[in-house]
Amino acid sequence: MSWEYGTLATEVYEFDKPVGRPFADVEYYTCELADVTGPILEPATGTGRILIPLLEAGHQVEGLDSSPQMLACCRQHCSDRGLDPVLHEADMTVFVQLAAYEAVIIPAGSIALLDGRKATLQALTCFRDSLVPGGRLVVDVPASQPAAGHETTRYWQRGSCLWTVQTMHTEYDAAANQTTRFLRYDKWQDGTLRMTELQVLRLQHWNYKEFEDLLAEAGFTRIFVAADHKSAANPRAADGIWTFHATLPHAPSVGGQQLRSGHASTRYDPVGSPVGRHLW
Repeated sequence: MSWEYGTLATEVYEFDKPVGRPFADVEYYTCELADVTGPILEPATGTGRILIPLLEAGHQVEGLDSSPQMLACCRQHCSDRGLDPVLHEADMTVFVQLAAYEAVIIPAGSIALLDGRKATLQALTCFRDSLVPGGRLVVDVPASQPAAGHETTRYWQRGSCLWTVQTMHTEYDAAANQTTRFLRYDKWQDGTLRMTELQVLRLQHWNYKEFEDLLAEAGFTRIFVAADHKSAANPRAADGIWTFHATLPHAPSVGGQQLRSGHASTRYDPVGSPVGRHLW
C-alpha cells in the first residue's frame, strides 16, 4: 500500500465526509444496487459512508479496510444505528472469499490508492474470484488530471480544538503516471499543538482505456462507464470521476461441470471487445 489512514487522517475524514450526509455517490450506489439481493463486498469501506446507507436499505454488505482506525469508526457508526455487519481488516490485493458475493463495489476513487498496475490487477483478480458467476463489479476511478500548483491549507474547528491539513509537497511521476503528496495533519487545542501526523498519499492515474483493459485482463466482460455518478452521462476528459461497471461471466462447462474463474482450466469467450460500453 502507498497510503495509511492514521488517527488524525481518520478524524479529518469524519469531518470532511461525515456518515449520513447525502453525497452524490451514496445516492448513485444505492440506486445501482437496488436489484442486488445477495451479499455485497465493499473494499476500502472506510468509516461506513456508503456501507451504512446500503445496510439501512436492506442489503447484506460486508466491509473491508486495511486501516484499523477507519474500521473502528465504522464499527461505532454501525453500533450507533443498531447495525452489526461483518467487517474485515485486510488488504484488498490479497483478500478473497471464493464465489461469496453478488457484487463488489469501490466508491470514492479508492482504487487509485493502489500502487501501480500490478497491485491494481491483483485487486481486480481478487474481486473476480470473490464474485459469483454473473456477479457485478462497480468501481469509481478518478478522471481528474494530476494536481499542479499550490494547495491551500484546510481546517476544521470543533470547540477548543482545531484540525489543519497542509500539503507540504507534491510531485508527479510521469513514467508511473502517479501523483504523490506529503500531507501534514495537525491537531491544536487552545493554540497548542497536541498531535501531528504525516501521510504519504500516492494516487495512480488511469485513462479509461487503460482501466478497461485491466478489467478485461482480470476476466470481466460487459464493461461500460458512467460519469460523475450520473447513470446516463457518457465519460469525458473533463469529468471528475468515472464509474466502471463490469460483470464476471458465467464459467463455461466441461464434462457437465462449471469451472471457477481464475483456475488454470478456465476459458473466457474470445469474441471481440466487451459490449455495452459508453466511451467517447
